[in-house]
Amino acid sequence: MILIIIMITITVIYYLIQRERIVRNEKREILKFKQEEKLAELLKMAKEEDLKKKEEQNNL
Repeated sequence: MILIIIMITITVIYYLIQRERIVRNEKREILKFKQEEKLAELLKMAKEEDLKKKEEQNNL
């Protein structure tokens, strides 16, 4: 009986550890995705500013 309780306890603890790892990885992936979106937006803004500066210089 004690062995069964020990096995169940080990299984539950293992499950909780694995679940925490999965949640951590998901959070990391979400953060990476958000950072990539921000970088893409910044790059787009920088390109637009460069185009405006080129147009201004061409007009001078």
